[in-house]
Amino acid sequence: MKKLISVCVPCRNEAANVEPLAAELVTLLEQFSQYDFEIIFIDNCSDDGTQDLLRKICNANKKAKAILNAKNFPEGSGMHVLFQARGDCIISIPADFQVPLELIPKMVAEWEKGVKVVALTKIPGKHDRIRWIRNLYYAMSNRFSRYDALTGFTGCGLYDKTFMDMCKLRNDPLLSIHYMVTQYAAPLLKFPYLEQPRRSGKSNQAVSGLVNIAVKRFTGISDVAPRFALLSGLATAVISLLISIYFLFRKLTDWYNFPIGIAPLIIGMFFLGAVQLIFLGLIGEYILLIDKRQKNGPHVIEKERINFDDNEGVQ
Repeated sequence: MKKLISVCVPCRNEAANVEPLAAELVTLLEQFSQYDFEIIFIDNCSDDGTQDLLRKICNANKKAKAILNAKNFPEGSGMHVLFQARGDCIISIPADFQVPLELIPKMVAEWEKGVKVVALTKIPGKHDRIRWIRNLYYAMSNRFSRYDALTGFTGCGLYDKTFMDMCKLRNDPLLSIHYMVTQYAAPLLKFPYLEQPRRSGKSNQAVSGLVNIAVKRFTGISDVAPRFALLSGLATAVISLLISIYFLFRKLTDWYNFPIGIAPLIIGMFFLGAVQLIFLGLIGEYILLIDKRQKNGPHVIEKERINFDDNEGVQ
């Protein structure tokens, strides 16, 4: 019996890309005669005609499947489609051609050698205008985590079925493939690649969405941050106390000639206030994660499934 390769493609408003991507994927995967394959698109409530094109693709080729979400679920959609794949190995790529398709044969070759997870780590191209922000984010993530934050890893890569089965056992509504790979993937292969410009269309990811993803990943992988907050708070308190003692001593020893002034008070107040707000926000993020996990909501709500067998229920 042939091994099955599942290629998962999350998309939203990719009407210009889904048809050429599906055609190129089919051409590429049909070259692997020793494998069977399936291509699963998950559409995050597109409003540009992407869903109609996915129906057309699935009607023309039964190895192409589609999940159409009832609403936009930016946090859970990518994980949900990985859970629906049946493959012995599962590959996740975006619909915008920024990940070169020629990486797929290379990842499969590494998987056959025994690698359980191949993490594609992108090298930003010249078209990426926020490269320095990404570099700063990954530097902070590595600094405040005991694990490798996998610089440039966005969730694209190859996952062995046994690894995905382990992910399913977590039963976590906020489960992140980034978290699972950094914590549990072994053996893990990091595979760097040069990110390509989008073949057509514009990115659907707003700055606010990128910030949201960054914060969630940071709090998800970092258990050092709360301890750092505690130690920083203690250090700030000690420094503030020493400064206060210094000013008090100077004033008492030279009462008439040493003016304290209001500037140190204002600077100290705003400094302490800023530190408190930063750490309160950090604590708030952890509390929000706890709250969402307690509610235990689904990753997505599906509106329609195409080309799935009756026994392929939602997982």
